[in-house]
Amino acid sequence: MAISSTSKSNAEKMANELAHSLEATMGRLQNIWDEIGIMEEQRKDRRKVVLHHLQALLEEMVAEEENLRTRLLQSVEDCGKELLKISKELHVPVYEPEEGLTILTLEKELRIRVDTLSKEKHDRMKQLGSLQEKEQQLCDTLCTTPFYIAPDTVPSNDQLAKLRQHISTLQTEKNTRQELFLETKRKIITFLDDLDLTPNSSFERDVVCEDEESFVLSSDNMATLKTLCAELEKKQNDLIALASDLRIQVTTLWDRLMVEQAEREAFNRDNQGFKPRVLKALREEIERCRELKLQNIRRYVEGLRAEITQFWNKCYFSQEQRNQFTEFFSDDFTEDLLEVHDQQVARLKQYYDNNRDILKFVEKWEDLWKKMLEFERRANDPSRYNNRGGGLLQEEKERKKVHKLLPKVEEEVSRAIKEYEQKTGQPFLVDGCPFLDYVTAQWNKHNEEKEQEKHRRHVAKAKQLEEEQKNGSRPATTPKRRFLTTPTKTPTKRKMDGTFGPSPSPAKKTPMHHSSVMFASPLHRPPRSCKKTPKTPGNRLPKQNRPPLPGSGLRKALAERNTPDRSHAGFSTSTMSGASSGTNTSLMSCGTYSEFSRELRTDCRSSVINSTRSPDEEVVHL
Repeated sequence: MAISSTSKSNAEKMANELAHSLEATMGRLQNIWDEIGIMEEQRKDRRKVVLHHLQALLEEMVAEEENLRTRLLQSVEDCGKELLKISKELHVPVYEPEEGLTILTLEKELRIRVDTLSKEKHDRMKQLGSLQEKEQQLCDTLCTTPFYIAPDTVPSNDQLAKLRQHISTLQTEKNTRQELFLETKRKIITFLDDLDLTPNSSFERDVVCEDEESFVLSSDNMATLKTLCAELEKKQNDLIALASDLRIQVTTLWDRLMVEQAEREAFNRDNQGFKPRVLKALREEIERCRELKLQNIRRYVEGLRAEITQFWNKCYFSQEQRNQFTEFFSDDFTEDLLEVHDQQVARLKQYYDNNRDILKFVEKWEDLWKKMLEFERRANDPSRYNNRGGGLLQEEKERKKVHKLLPKVEEEVSRAIKEYEQKTGQPFLVDGCPFLDYVTAQWNKHNEEKEQEKHRRHVAKAKQLEEEQKNGSRPATTPKRRFLTTPTKTPTKRKMDGTFGPSPSPAKKTPMHHSSVMFASPLHRPPRSCKKTPKTPGNRLPKQNRPPLPGSGLRKALAERNTPDRSHAGFSTSTMSGASSGTNTSLMSCGTYSEFSRELRTDCRSSVINSTRSPDEEVVHL
């Protein structure tokens, strides 16, 4: 309402101004006409002309404004349609103008919206063109389908984002395939060179000879490339395995023919690798060695027998199992014997390969067993205590480790053998018997050897004492250990009749014949320090175990024993011979009379009591 009142007021003001201007203009025209002398009738005509011009001008102005309004309305309509179309193409909401807008304002708003959306459409189409160009290049390289966007349409922002992601994925895939292609190409070139081959097919030539950028990284081409590389690698592995097998055959033939090492090194130096040329040379060498084999059957069979012996040892065959191969001991060296030995080597090798794991376990147990025996041998060596620097501590640690591992390995071997027997239904023998029996036999053998060693030491000691009895040698005990104190002087010897003094001359000695038991009195007095031992309850001997006083029963018995032949009084070797047990005990090794008495009672009581009396001997009871 306020706007309408203002417009009306402005119109009235304009009308007043026009009326005033028209009145002034008509007044001027009237004056001019008066001066000219124009008649009234002419003046009427002229007034009609003025009014006609004014009406025509106003009509023209109104027409122009109406034309302007029409154009504005048309523009509004066109902009509205364009805006609706672009909004749909851009997938944006349609613009809804506010109510009460004038035609000019509405047209301006619509035109601005159209211009904005048109610019956005242009930008999207430009981005779409650039992205599709990149995508097409990647798709041509990878032979993949482009990201679909309907033609003649404006892509949405979401579609453009997906297109960018698709291009990024294609680029990553291209880089991955390119790296894989270059790596595979290098491998293929290497394989062809190692195999002495040249590209045969067009695909191989495209891979090896053409530019790297021109290769189409399609899925099919990559799969074919992978297959080609795998085939060449398989050929190479087959040739490597073949060359290795041929070299093993050559080495085996060399070993059996005892070929010189220099000749072997020269051949290997000239025939390295696995190329066809090398394989041909290996086959020729095998044929040459086989001819030599036939010419040197005896030496070849001996080589086979050495190899059979090695397999027997590795497989822990018993002597009975070895004896079953009777051809091993044949001296008739023929081609048939050679063939039999070849077959035996093949069977043993097959057996070893099939049971390698179990045999390794047994070998490990054997190593631990030998270490344990070595530690026990060292434990019996007195010189080991002279070792310094922590050697004994380290040896003790290793010994404990061996004793800890030995039962574990034994359990592992037993479990592996049990699985083998359940799987094959055949027993697994070690040295011709089950493993546990073999272990038991080893322990029994070890214990028996220990007993034998103990018996040997006992016999050696007895022999030593017997030698001392015959030759009168002193024991090997040091004076410090025997006397415990520094001796003052050589003790005087006691005569056999109980008096002190020098022994009779050796020239007057006559052979003394005795049967089973002979005692010789200790001819030296104990040190003074032994006599001063304090008598305490802790070191007092029982009455029945106390040694006899010197010169009581023993001297009397010895005096009576030596009365018939005093020339035997010079026999002062302090030894005792046990006829029943065969043992010899040195009495001179006793530092005191108490020790002498105890040793005498302990070692010889049974032989003294159980000995048979004769007219020539006399038993002395302690």
